[in-house]
Amino acid sequence: MYVGKPVILNNFKRRGTSDSTIEKFLVNEDAKYTDNNSHAMLAMDCLSFRNQMHVFHWQTEVGDAHKALGDFYDDFLDQVDNLMEIVMGKYGRYSVKAVGTLKPLQDLKDVKIEEVIGIFLADFKQYRDEVYKGDPEIVNVMDEIVASTEKLKYLLTMS
Repeated sequence: MYVGKPVILNNFKRRGTSDSTIEKFLVNEDAKYTDNNSHAMLAMDCLSFRNQMHVFHWQTEVGDAHKALGDFYDDFLDQVDNLMEIVMGKYGRYSVKAVGTLKPLQDLKDVKIEEVIGIFLADFKQYRDEVYKGDPEIVNVMDEIVASTEKLKYLLTMS
């Protein structure tokens, strides 16, 4: 049975994916091993988060936060690239057709950075704990990404 379905379903809904697309995905109980939708969704979520942090980097008016966000998004992209190459090495290439587009970007004045980071971390940890729990080599890289993101949260409190 596919254990990562709740996190994928939540992400489909957040993106506004049509019910017919969601239904097609739900029909396939072994999506992790065939369509690779969970891998594509993870990649899209990471790219969306990275882009969002870049926008916040541009919009922040505090020098320390600007630097922390800049350092983070540079390192984060390398970490995600490493993660997705390991995932593709193990499970094959994925298609992003079924998962849609990147999440819409938000303005710093409309949201709290801590909340955006918190949502990303919750979803990312759910991928780690449900989709990849039997893949220690993937979990280790994901743990490094969690650690970097937690460090960013701390550095943003210093502004």
